[in-house]
Amino acid sequence: FFFLFWGGGGGGKESTCDEKLAKLESQILDLTNQITEFKGTISHMNSSISQLCKATCACSHMESEDTETCEFDASATKKSHKPSHNDRWIIPDFPQLYRVEESGWIDNMFRLGWLQQFPVYADRNFLGRFYEEDVVLFYDGNGYFKGKLVESPIKWWMDLFPNFISGRQYWYLYDSEGNLKLTGSQENIWSVWLRGDIRGDVFWIPRSKISFTSKLTNMAQEGVHKWHITRNDNAKAAEIEEISIKNVAGNKKTGWLVEVEYEDRIDPLIPGFFAAYNKMEETVTTLDMLAWMIKLVLNVAPIAYALWKNVDF
Repeated sequence: FFFLFWGGGGGGKESTCDEKLAKLESQILDLTNQITEFKGTISHMNSSISQLCKATCACSHMESEDTETCEFDASATKKSHKPSHNDRWIIPDFPQLYRVEESGWIDNMFRLGWLQQFPVYADRNFLGRFYEEDVVLFYDGNGYFKGKLVESPIKWWMDLFPNFISGRQYWYLYDSEGNLKLTGSQENIWSVWLRGDIRGDVFWIPRSKISFTSKLTNMAQEGVHKWHITRNDNAKAAEIEEISIKNVAGNKKTGWLVEVEYEDRIDPLIPGFFAAYNKMEETVTTLDMLAWMIKLVLNVAPIAYALWKNVDF
């Protein structure tokens, strides 16, 4: 009887262990299925984000300026929001929102109308200054030279005839080391005329498929003009807006507010160069008048000389 009782008790314990083991195996199988399903969800999310990244080319970790393709890496979201190629900018840590101010009348008086300059601020922080010295120069807040925008001396009247006075003009942007960062000009006047559009500026990055277009989008009211800079993939890169305010002393202050959409779309300093360049082109100074007279002489002198040689006195 004791033997039978002991044997029966052992069989009960073995049955209980089998049930617990089966239950644990079932739970492990459920967890495995849940993990597989979770991995599938993550893979689907990564795929969706990758497609969005390719559609907008707004990847903050792109390693090439050629933004025709973008690859998404989930680990990149843990990195800094700054793009990995921001070391290619003229000033890598330049802010995305800043203002370019026109100089006050006191400064203009001391410069005797010869040259122009525009201080640059981000909120209360002084970032540097644009100078007009036949070219557009930029010096940072510590006084170090950072870049320059140079014009070609030759202009193309109606995009057909070269001269020194009027017409389409090409310009080139260099950094402090002499590296060509950007090339551009006005749009072809004939293509703009056929489209019935306003004439803008087009510029492109050398050795790259990336190009930009800057166009005036608001000109209904003087003093509040606005420009949009778009990339050749139709992505908005930056916006330049005229500002006109009065300080606490009641003095009028004018300039431009520059806002860059994404740092990996355009060098943040480039729109500032455009704002300063356009204002310098619009403003006629004493130096501009002298330069215009010299160019006029250079254009007229060869024609006058040729006529004088062919005239029989």
